[in-house]
Amino acid sequence: MPSTEPFCLWNTNDHAVLCDAMACGTNIHVECCLPMGGALSRVAVEGQLREVNGREAELAVRAMRIMSPPGKAEDENCTFYFGIRRKITEDTNAHLGFYGKAQIFNTVMGPDGELNGLRLRFARNFSVRPLRACQRIPWRDEYSRAASVQLATERPATCGDLRATLGAWHAPGLTHIIDVSEGGACICMPEEEASPAFATDASYLFLLLPHMLPPELPPFVFLAKKAGMGKGVCPQGIAVRLRFQEELDWSAHRSRLRWINIKGGSPRLRQCLQLYSKHFAPKPPLDGQNGA
Repeated sequence: MPSTEPFCLWNTNDHAVLCDAMACGTNIHVECCLPMGGALSRVAVEGQLREVNGREAELAVRAMRIMSPPGKAEDENCTFYFGIRRKITEDTNAHLGFYGKAQIFNTVMGPDGELNGLRLRFARNFSVRPLRACQRIPWRDEYSRAASVQLATERPATCGDLRATLGAWHAPGLTHIIDVSEGGACICMPEEEASPAFATDASYLFLLLPHMLPPELPPFVFLAKKAGMGKGVCPQGIAVRLRFQEELDWSAHRSRLRWINIKGGSPRLRQCLQLYSKHFAPKPPLDGQNGA
């Protein structure tokens, strides 16, 4: 998971990072506004880079979806992010996330009017963040006794605030979770929650009560930020990847809630997830059987 603060600004004059992204076949995620059906629509596009030339490159589109709400109509400006491994010292490689703005100056349409490509000019500077290699546990609905995620306009300060925000989180109809790690989760959300009008600084309250957690222990409650769109398939809504920022400290028995900074991951959740990684790990094939 990416940390919250960029550790540097990357200058793209030598276009090496874009060439690396193209050579690795990295998925590039772009959010922008494009004319669709005679009107300007906010869309999320995923694809791979082709024909890098300086700060300009063509994005071969693999997937696209129309987002809701439409947002501000700026047909020439968009945001992007992608992750690649790069050598940062003579002996060290790191998985880095690149985030920034780009400008669309051409679109490539298919014979049936579908979007096949975008010609992009990337900003001269953009943010670079380290990505943490937390183990993601594929999640099933039956792994949760309770799960809930919702927008949090303010951080709950008291137990009353928390009850009001969570509402009937224990009611039937769990939030569908695609995967969970100590640093975040990929969750299916309704479009209006996945792309709110204040998406640049949206916070989410995420509650999880795993079924392997002893019943006498309280659930996990996190404040999280949107880290991007997920790759999982949602029966309803959109897959959104959340990055945990703070965890509710249940050991602080007082009227005002205590939130712990867990930008490096939640030790308590890590310990719980180890039960799942051990218990549900794929079993090796028996001798004499074909494990293919």
